Amino acid sequence: MTIVEKVNLTTGTGWGSGPCIGNTGSVPRLGIPNLCLQDGPNGVRFTDFVTHFPSGLAAGSTFNRGLMYLRGKALGREHKKKGVHIMLGPTIGPIGLKAAGGRNWEGFGADPYLQGIGGAATVEGIQEEGVIATVRHLIGNEQEHFRQVGEWNVSDWFLLEKSISSNIGDKEMHEVYLWPFADIVRSGAGSVMCSYNQVNNTYACENSYLLNYLLKEELGFQGFIMSDWGSQHTGVYSALAGLDMSMPGTIFNDWLGGKSYWGPHLTNAVYNQTIPQERLDDMVIRILAPFFFCNAKGLPTEKDVPNFSSWTYNSYGQQYPLQHYGPTIQQNWHKEARSMFSDQVALNIAREAIVLLKNEDFNLPINKTNGIRKIFISGVAAGTDPKGFNCKDQQCVNGVLTTGWGSATVNNPYVVTPYEAISQKAKSQGMLVEFSTDAWKFDNVDELATNADMSIVVVNSNAGEGYIQVDDNYGDRKNFSLWHNGDELIARVAQKCHKTVVVVNSVGPVNMEKWIENENIVAVIYAAPLGQFVGQAIADVLFGDVNPSGKLPFTIAKDDQHYVPLVDTLNGSRSPQDTFERGIYLDYRFFEKHQIEPRFEFGYGLSYTNFQVSDLKIIEIKTPLKSLEQPNKYLPAKIANENNILDPKAALFPNGIIEFVPGFVYPYLHYGNSTLLNNNREFDYPLGYKPDPVRTPPVAGGGAGGNPALWNILYEISAYVTNAGRYRGGYATQMYIEFPNNPSPQSTKVLRGFDKVFLDPGEETEVKFNVLQRDLSIWDVKQQEWIIQNGTYKVYISTTSKKTELYGIIQICC
Repeated sequence: MTIVEKVNLTTGTGWGSGPCIGNTGSVPRLGIPNLCLQDGPNGVRFTDFVTHFPSGLAAGSTFNRGLMYLRGKALGREHKKKGVHIMLGPTIGPIGLKAAGGRNWEGFGADPYLQGIGGAATVEGIQEEGVIATVRHLIGNEQEHFRQVGEWNVSDWFLLEKSISSNIGDKEMHEVYLWPFADIVRSGAGSVMCSYNQVNNTYACENSYLLNYLLKEELGFQGFIMSDWGSQHTGVYSALAGLDMSMPGTIFNDWLGGKSYWGPHLTNAVYNQTIPQERLDDMVIRILAPFFFCNAKGLPTEKDVPNFSSWTYNSYGQQYPLQHYGPTIQQNWHKEARSMFSDQVALNIAREAIVLLKNEDFNLPINKTNGIRKIFISGVAAGTDPKGFNCKDQQCVNGVLTTGWGSATVNNPYVVTPYEAISQKAKSQGMLVEFSTDAWKFDNVDELATNADMSIVVVNSNAGEGYIQVDDNYGDRKNFSLWHNGDELIARVAQKCHKTVVVVNSVGPVNMEKWIENENIVAVIYAAPLGQFVGQAIADVLFGDVNPSGKLPFTIAKDDQHYVPLVDTLNGSRSPQDTFERGIYLDYRFFEKHQIEPRFEFGYGLSYTNFQVSDLKIIEIKTPLKSLEQPNKYLPAKIANENNILDPKAALFPNGIIEFVPGFVYPYLHYGNSTLLNNNREFDYPLGYKPDPVRTPPVAGGGAGGNPALWNILYEISAYVTNAGRYRGGYATQMYIEFPNNPSPQSTKVLRGFDKVFLDPGEETEVKFNVLQRDLSIWDVKQQEWIIQNGTYKVYISTTSKKTELYGIIQICC
C-alpha cells in the first residue's frame, strides 16, 4: 500500500461521513471498502429489524457461560446481516467500582473474573460470525462525570481543563482492572477501545505505558486499539503511544468540521519522518489481521457494505444528511436481521437473569390454587412511556426499562411490558387484574391495593452515558433511590395489601432499606435491563413457568456510604483526580475485608427448589510455578517498504478526480500544500515511549493474555450438585479462593470459577472447575511479575460470596 492508502485505513472519515457510527477510509485499488464500525454491545444501534438483547449486566446475572457465548454469537450474526465489519462491544470497563456509575449496566458485573469470562465468551461468539469485536473501555472509566472537557456547561464544570484522572496503583491495575482484558486478549479479540479519562494523569489514548506496554507487550495484544469517539487529544503523541485507529476521525465538539489529528497530518508526519513508517505499517497490519483471524474469507469486499444508515430511518435521502450534502440515494434497505435463534437467546438470557431476593412463605410462584384471584399491578415501570418504546438514545424513561441510555442502546422492535405479560398470565388462570401507573396520587392506588389478593409493584432506576442527563443524572446516578417515587409507592401498596411483590428493574443496586423488611412484602425480584422481552421474562418467573436462577453480579448495601462515591464536584480543581483508594478490594471484597453486613451479597439468588452440594475433590494436575520463566524472544520484525518515503506530491489531494465533501476527512495533503514539518531529532516522546524496538517480552508477557504459563491448569476442583426440591431448576455453583495473608495481604476471597447446571427433582450431576496458574497468582510490584506465595489456599464451593457449601485447601510450600 501507499502511505495515503495506509493512512486512509487508520483514520475515520468523520462524524456522519458514511453510513455507520464510525467509518474508515477505503482502498479501492485493492478492493477494500470503507470499514463500518457500529455500536454496540446490546444490538445493532440506529437501525431497524434487529433484536434488542438483554444488557451485559443481565448476561452477567445469569452466571451462565454458555448463554454469554450464545449472546455474542447472536449479536455478531445480526451485525453481520446489517453489513457491519467491526462491532463496538462488548463492554468490560467500567468494571463496576462505583455502584452509581452510569455505564455499569453495559458490563457483566462488579468482579474482574466475572467480567473476564463474560467478555471472552462474548468475543468468541461475535468473531465466529466474521465480525471484529471491540472491547471497551481501556481503562478506569468508572464514572461519567468529567469524562470530557466541554461536555457540560453547568455549575462550575465549565472550569474543567482536563478529563478526570483515574489514578490506579500497580497492584490493582493488574489484579482488578487489567485482569478481564487478559481474558479477552486470550480469546482473540480483534480490537480494544481506549477510554475518555486520563489514567494516572495521562489521557488513556496517548498513554504509552497503558497501550504499548501493558496491553501490547505484557498482554500480547495483536489487534488494533481505537479511540473512543473524541477521546484522541494529540496526533503524533497518540500514534507513538500505541493508538492504531482514530474515531470518528474528527475532533470532539467539532464533529462536522473536518478537522482531524490524523488524516493529512498523519500522512505529513510519516513523510517528514516524525512518525516512522514502521509504526504506520504496524497500525495497518493490526487493523487488517483480525479479519483473517475471524473469517476464513479474509478482508471484506466492496460487496460487503452496510445496508442501513445511522443518520436516517427513511429509505431514501441525501447521501450526507448531517452535512446537508450530496445526491439523493437509497439509505436503508430495512433488511431483516432477526431470527428464531436471536429471539430464543434473548428470551433465555432475560429469564435466567432474574434474581429472586426474597420469597417469604413461598408466595411465589403465583397460583390461583393458593387463593390468588385478584391481582393489582402498579408502577410507572410496568407500562409504556407516553413517548413510546423508542426515542433518541433511549431517553424515554417514564415507562418500562429495557436499557440504560447512550451509545449502547438499541431500537426496540417491540416490547413486552410487565403489565402486558403479567395480566395475560393472570387472565389465563381466570384472575381479575387491575393496573395503575399513578405514583404520586394514591387514592385509587389505596383502593385497588386494598381489594387485591396480591399486589405487584414494578419499579426501576436508570442511568447511562455521560453526554445525556435525565433529571440531573449526568449519566451517573445521583443517588440510589428508586425513580418515579417508587419507595413511597411500595410503602403505600404494602400498607394496604398483605401480599405485596416488588419487582426492581434497575441498572444497578438500589437502596431497599425503607421497605425490604416490611412483613407485607412477601417477595422481591431484581432484574437488570432485559431488552425487549423484559415483561415476558418477569411474568414467566412470577408465575413459575421459569424457576429463577439468576445471581446478583454486585453487592446491595444497607448503607449507601459503603459504596465508592462519585467525584461529582470540581472543588476548585480544573483537572479532577480520582484516586482508587480501595485498591484490590472491589465490591464484595470490601464488605468481606471490613466485615460489613450487606443487604444482599454478590452471587446471591434464591430458587423455587432446593439444591445440595457434596463430595468436594481437589486434584493436582500440574505443580505450581512460584515465579514465571522468561518467555521466548520476539521473532525478528519484517519491515515492509523500509525506504518507501516517496515524493510528497504523490499525496496531494487529487483535484478533479475526487469530489471534496464538506466535513469529510481525507488522507491527502490538502490543496497542493507540500510544506513538511521539519524532522525534529529532539522530539519530546510520550511518557513511557521507547523508540527502539523491544527484543524480549517482559516476564509477565510472551503470549496472548500474558505469559503462557499463567494459563496452565494446576488443579481440578469438582463437586456434586443434587436437586433436592420439587421443581426443575438451575443452580449456579460458585468457587472462591482465599489467599494466604503473608507476605502480601489479599482480599478475604475472590471468585475464581462458576458453572450453571439444570436439574430435575432428584437429579444429580458433577460440576468441575479448572484452577489456573493466574488464579493463584498475585502481582509483585517490586519484581514486576506474577508470583505464587507459599501457604494455605482455601477453596470454597459456595451459594454466594458469603455462604459456603463445601470447603477444602490447597497447600503450596517451598
